[in-house]
Amino acid sequence: MPYRVEVFDKDLKRVGEIDEWISLDFTVRLRQEGSWKLLIKDGTPQSQLIEKGGGVSIWQEGVPKPLLSGQVESFQKYWTSVQHTGPGSLYISGKCHNSLAYRRLMFPDPSRPVSEQYLSRLPNRWVNEPSAGHAIYKELLAAFGAGTVPDRRIGNVVLTDSAAGKAMGGVLRWDVLGERLEEWCEKRDVAYRFIYNAETQKIDAEIFALRDLSKSVRFSPELGNLRECIWTLSAPKVTRAIIGCSGENLERYFFQKIDSASEAEWGMQIERLIDQRDIQLKVDRNTGLPVKAEASMTAEDVEAAKYAVQVAATDALREGEKNGNFQVYPIDTPDCQFGRDYFVGDKVTVAVDGTEYSDVVREVVISVDDAGNTQDVAPKIGEQGSGEPLNLYKTVYEMQKKLRRLEARV
Repeated sequence: MPYRVEVFDKDLKRVGEIDEWISLDFTVRLRQEGSWKLLIKDGTPQSQLIEKGGGVSIWQEGVPKPLLSGQVESFQKYWTSVQHTGPGSLYISGKCHNSLAYRRLMFPDPSRPVSEQYLSRLPNRWVNEPSAGHAIYKELLAAFGAGTVPDRRIGNVVLTDSAAGKAMGGVLRWDVLGERLEEWCEKRDVAYRFIYNAETQKIDAEIFALRDLSKSVRFSPELGNLRECIWTLSAPKVTRAIIGCSGENLERYFFQKIDSASEAEWGMQIERLIDQRDIQLKVDRNTGLPVKAEASMTAEDVEAAKYAVQVAATDALREGEKNGNFQVYPIDTPDCQFGRDYFVGDKVTVAVDGTEYSDVVREVVISVDDAGNTQDVAPKIGEQGSGEPLNLYKTVYEMQKKLRRLEARV
């Protein structure tokens, strides 16, 4: 079978393998919690293998490590008079082992229990490390390793130090560990994952630098490994940002910044008022210039307020700027397969309409049929599908221009 599911108990001891299921769906995510869901026939020996506290590791043929592993979090019995007859079916699901980081808070003083945090030297904790990898290692150590109190330690998690990634600094105070690690990793070309080790029967915490496979892993219609491609150009939502500062009635100071290039390109003017009454400036009605709104403000305070106005206007235009969105849907082929040839965190290349775009694989959703064969492998490259898609206006615009040139030749 191309995929197999091994089962471990709450002590991480291997107890068997599930090789008969109705469906298997799982999602591998970069630096985040992945998930898995298994639908099997109830009342069978295999349906009894997974117990509370235990979990699964999902393997792909030809790949030396599991693609994903994690504890079970939910059992759901399912019965119908038509399809799931007899003893019915059982949905078993959970998150991947990255959830360990999302179950922990970053204590101001990890060496003390919650009841003694008031004895900490400071209400927060500063981090300043030469690499993000080392910072991640130290925080994992402080969350469930030797750096924390005994009742928070998890003995079957193996931590290994790393020098991957750029220097790291910041302030911590009761943050969710997983959420903060996401922020640290994002701009430092580093990632981590927790994965089951079948030989040691423990969980390895792997901290690694992202790989650049953009030259060797490519997706395009010509290669036959691209199922679908969608690109969209959208007009700006704001071209004239008007910042309203402090001051009352006719003394209120307003500042406007215009995106002239977008107005010329799209032939539209779109005004938006951004209320920034917290910026302490009012207008001098004799000169029209901004002046301090509070008598206690120094000249330095006034300059800082003027700069804040500029930043607010720039941010408003950036949030509403013209947008280019590029969505691609690769597929597995004998020559290029997820898990074997690339993984989440790897930079790959998509070539469409004469334009190439390289970005990181952030998520892969896999569906497996009852014979263990792949039904669907759907990678997400770059920020597509996220709440904050990457603005690829220039890339998509170039694709549009090249496509028009090709159409003109036909």
